[in-house]
Amino acid sequence: MKYLLMLALLILGGKAYSQSQSEIKNDTLYKSVDLDKDDATFLKLKALAQSKIAEFVNAVKVHGTDYKNYHLMVKSDFVEGDEHEHMWTQVYAYRNGSFDGVFVDKPFAIKKIKTGQRLTIKQADIEDWVIYDANDVKIAGGFSLEYLGSKEKDL
Repeated sequence: MKYLLMLALLILGGKAYSQSQSEIKNDTLYKSVDLDKDDATFLKLKALAQSKIAEFVNAVKVHGTDYKNYHLMVKSDFVEGDEHEHMWTQVYAYRNGSFDGVFVDKPFAIKKIKTGQRLTIKQADIEDWVIYDANDVKIAGGFSLEYLGSKEKDL
């Protein structure tokens, strides 16, 4: 089975992934990349993100509601039947081992979640995290962005 990874280009500064799907919604281009579920490089990057998650938790506690100056985001796996899509949620709070946020991605196959929906995601389910400043310059995290960008295919 292959996993489908997702990301909103507008917020994440142009890094994306694509198999053969793309969509433009509200002036944002969404693409996908097809990876095997046991992709060794992606799994190492996920482990790296988890090993450094304390930095992200601290940033959320300090800057989580400062939307004007920071974008704090996590990537996690959303599952519906046999479909997996790894997508981004903008985070504003951390409590009891989970992040509260707003889903900012665009699913291709998953139908039970919508852009703008409020979510709670367990810390253990985080595959990547990233902190951007007000100008969408990456401050920290984003461990998988370059790798996934290298997997893009022309549509």
